[in-house]
Amino acid sequence: MNNLMAVVDATCQLQLDLLTLHRMPGALPFAGKFRLIDFTLSSLRNSQVTNVAIFPYGNYRSLQDHVGSGKRWDLDRRRDGLFILPPKNLNILPSTHLSFQRMYEHLEYFTRSKQKYVIITALNIVWNIDFNDVLKQHIQTEADVTEVMYENIRNYTFIIARELLMEYIKTYDTLEYRNMPELVEKAQNLKVFIYRHKKYTRTITDPFNYIKCNLDMLSFDIGRQIFREDRPILSKEKTSPPALYQHDARVDDSMVSSGAIINGTVIHSIIGRDVVIKKGAIVKNSVIMPGSLVEENAYIEYAILDKETIVKEKTVLLGSLREPYLAEKGRIITGQNRLHILFAASESYPFVKTGGLADVVGSLSRNLIRQGIDVTVVLPLYKKIKDSFLSSLKREEGKRVAYGDVSYFIRKYSTIYKKVRYIFIESHDFFDAEQIYAGDKLDTNRFAFFSKAVVAILQDLPEVDLIHLHDWHTSLIPLLLKQFGYHDLKTLLTIHNIDYQGIASTEIIKKLGISDFVFRSDTINFLELGIYNATKLSTVSPTYRSELRYEYYGKNLTDALQLRERDFYGILNGVSSSFNPENDRLLYANYGIHSVKQKQKNKAFLQSKMSLSVSNETFVIGMVTRIVEQKGFDILIPALDDLLGEEDIQFILLGTGQKQYVDKLYELEKKYPDKVRLNIGYDSAVPSHIYAGSDVFLMPSRVEPCGLGQMIALAYGTLPIVRDTGGLADTIQKYDPITKKGNGFKFYNYDAIDLKYTILEALNIFQNEPSVWETLIQRAMKSDNSLKKMALKYIELYKTTIEN
Repeated sequence: MNNLMAVVDATCQLQLDLLTLHRMPGALPFAGKFRLIDFTLSSLRNSQVTNVAIFPYGNYRSLQDHVGSGKRWDLDRRRDGLFILPPKNLNILPSTHLSFQRMYEHLEYFTRSKQKYVIITALNIVWNIDFNDVLKQHIQTEADVTEVMYENIRNYTFIIARELLMEYIKTYDTLEYRNMPELVEKAQNLKVFIYRHKKYTRTITDPFNYIKCNLDMLSFDIGRQIFREDRPILSKEKTSPPALYQHDARVDDSMVSSGAIINGTVIHSIIGRDVVIKKGAIVKNSVIMPGSLVEENAYIEYAILDKETIVKEKTVLLGSLREPYLAEKGRIITGQNRLHILFAASESYPFVKTGGLADVVGSLSRNLIRQGIDVTVVLPLYKKIKDSFLSSLKREEGKRVAYGDVSYFIRKYSTIYKKVRYIFIESHDFFDAEQIYAGDKLDTNRFAFFSKAVVAILQDLPEVDLIHLHDWHTSLIPLLLKQFGYHDLKTLLTIHNIDYQGIASTEIIKKLGISDFVFRSDTINFLELGIYNATKLSTVSPTYRSELRYEYYGKNLTDALQLRERDFYGILNGVSSSFNPENDRLLYANYGIHSVKQKQKNKAFLQSKMSLSVSNETFVIGMVTRIVEQKGFDILIPALDDLLGEEDIQFILLGTGQKQYVDKLYELEKKYPDKVRLNIGYDSAVPSHIYAGSDVFLMPSRVEPCGLGQMIALAYGTLPIVRDTGGLADTIQKYDPITKKGNGFKFYNYDAIDLKYTILEALNIFQNEPSVWETLIQRAMKSDNSLKKMALKYIELYKTTIEN
């Protein structure tokens, strides 16, 4: 009996954008007729492994449909076979790698299995490997764990004795490491052997790796390493007629699957089953998945078109190898004329700002303009805007809007700011209060009226293609559009922070004049109604989108979001290019990626300005934040208390917030007067000085939908230490001590001990590996979190929403 069983990690969360929105990575089509998981299952089958367990996460229906009983890989057996082991506890949040806790849910599987060794691997690796060779080396070296690597790249594939693995699984709640990679990195006295697989290997983690790997298969030298006669790659069989090449077809250096009909030009591309490419169409360096249609005279280059996509005639789709054009499954893509997008929001920089929402609305609208999109932003005309900007606003016509039994007069004002048209709705009855947000009951009435006023002025605007709604304040607009005859006008609702929802009396529905509304309670939830009625939904990072499936994050709206899962997208916010240490006039010394040494002058300046001892050897931790529970202060304060008493550390904070945490921070400053400096109040210090002068930037957030602080810190070469949540998970790649890769430091458990150890890990690199530290700084400064990148993703979502 073969002495090797396999655990396939299908829990991984990858940055594959639209490609894995509705499927697991392993179910992703590859090389025309395969799925990604085929390479893992085929390698296992060719290594005579007969006991395979797949641990999935999320929507694994398509994966289950593909693998079935495992018959194609000789895994439909009475003894052993193929097992799909889904999560039992849906409150266990997914992480980057399969956790021991997740395996503990199926401890019986490991107990019942008889093989002596376990190979733990992933379903998103394209390779053809004999695991028996790995096992042989593992036994010969008497290693505790063998890790398989290709060159200096980790594929997160391991061999370990089943009994030893079960020890870790059974004691998962007492271990400081949660999964195999952490075990290899942190476990003391663990004998680890590195097995280097020398044949072609690529782990599919993002659209670049996906298209690059597909196109690599067109290389004879690479293709023959993967598709071997003696070790075949097997897949679920489908019957189709041979590909048909019509009179005007031209095909060069491409892989065309059965059932395809080609009458255009295909160059260096992968064409899936039953794809139709019509006369005059040109496809270059692209991956076209099964069932797609490319109409006459369309031009496609560096694109990934998911299944059943239709590209209309004369449409041009251009991407690049690093950033290929992505089309969601079933999308109809047309050559759109210039789009006109209407933003409806409660605030926007520079006119009014209370938080990050204003920054996103202001920066996104400006960057959409730069990409050729017409944008109009509609805001309430608050008293604060009048006080500062009224003289620069153009006064326009007024009208009356019914709300309840009263007809209220509104007037429009407008201006152009950086090519974005702003419209302000004046209503003395609703928007003349001193405060922007005055409390739930008053605010729900104000923004319900504002929503109706937005619908009322639509007839006065140039034709709008889509309304982009921001947070609960404008979430009633989709319902109002349906009520007042705008049935075809599409809407996109972006949830910036689900904690704010807008709970109000049902009287508001009556005041708005909405008929046929089914009342299920005596209150309504603005955001919930928006979720149910908007055409599409988005939130501010891919990981936050995934987290909102769980009540810990999504709270009372989890069920509503799950019902709209197919229409729900995660798009990472971007950060302005003005955050640049090369031209930041507030810095003591400017610096860039090629002059990182100048950063030390800013550190000395910050230490001096804060009246701390000036030393480049001292580890400076910086924070710029709201001082609230969400930002992690209940774990931060005890962790810092331990560290400050033991290590050469200085802590500098700029922020304002809840008194209970501010008081505890003052106690910390009093206890360590030579190491802690607090700047309470955002006007008490310059943020740029902290971003440039600190060695690390701390964000141990319990919840962080996106976060901008870590992106700014990256731009300034200050390495973030973050918790693995929301946008922090999407922007920070954890430092890997084996490959030396990463752009920051991450911990997963919301725990003071984990935070402390992560800070110590960063401190150790800072003190003992200066060359690695400098490399990490340069890598951080190369991180691309640009507003342009965000704008381009929103443009694609706008087109998807309008065209479908």
